[in-house]
Amino acid sequence: MLIPRPQTEHLVDEALRFIRGSMRVLDVGSGCGAIACAIAAETMALVDATDISPGAIEVAIENASRLGVAERCRFHVGDLAEPVRNQRFDLIIANLPYIPTSHLPKAPDPTSFEPRVALDGGPDGLTHYRRLLPELPSLINAGALVLLEAAPPTISHLAGAVSSTCRNFTISVGKDYSGLERYVKASATG
Repeated sequence: MLIPRPQTEHLVDEALRFIRGSMRVLDVGSGCGAIACAIAAETMALVDATDISPGAIEVAIENASRLGVAERCRFHVGDLAEPVRNQRFDLIIANLPYIPTSHLPKAPDPTSFEPRVALDGGPDGLTHYRRLLPELPSLINAGALVLLEAAPPTISHLAGAVSSTCRNFTISVGKDYSGLERYVKASATG
């Protein structure tokens, strides 16, 4: 898992503005559980979180317990949404590995020591999102919100892919603290 980045705070802020009551939330690619735990700590949402790394899920479970939100967070080891395939959610949030392979940091950059699996988004940075997007329609409830973080140069391509997958959704792009396009927001319109 990687060290949580400030840019991801925008995803959490968007989620907190959207969540009402005990909505169902899915955090795909949860890593250490930072997003899942923050949402559970600030709302009454029930959060499921997935990650392919058993070690990351162990840390996420420890974090949820330490923060007192374990009763509203369920963590699952598995690829993307596979562990929760037959469930539906009001909010799906994903911060999947999105750095294009050719742009992965190299030493002495401190991020070069983070696990490659937590960073490498494939040739164009969108490999994992392309695998997740076809699953979204079967995972969302009416009126759902989908939030997806990616690298600024890939956002327009990700927004286009979301638009073609999530029909009847309004697609917008959010910016990070530096003013760079950082995440796609897809809101159900009907």
